[in-house]
Amino acid sequence: SSDFNISCKEYEMIRKEGKPHLLLDVRVKRQYEMCSLSGSVNIELGKIESNLDSIETLCIDGKPIYCICRRGVASVEATRQLSEKINNEVYNIAGGYDSWVAEVDPSFPKY
Repeated sequence: SSDFNISCKEYEMIRKEGKPHLLLDVRVKRQYEMCSLSGSVNIELGKIESNLDSIETLCIDGKPIYCICRRGVASVEATRQLSEKINNEVYNIAGGYDSWVAEVDPSFPKY
């Protein structure tokens, strides 16, 4: 549902304010290694189910999870999977890195 979506601008504020959270980058490893936001953790979409324990450990203190990908498609699915499996709040960063470049940081590498 759209309740889970936040804009790149909203997410930028969360970063600026230093609010505790987990940024989960669900792109494939090769893409993640090309460019990523600092502090993010890379678990690709297809491996979320098998890494639930790791994700829960990273969020043991109840901090929210923000999912990001290249265009905001895989991250919607990741957000859905996680919100069904764990108790933390889970959000999708709408539009992914394409929107991050357009709305927040034009210097972020496009590929």
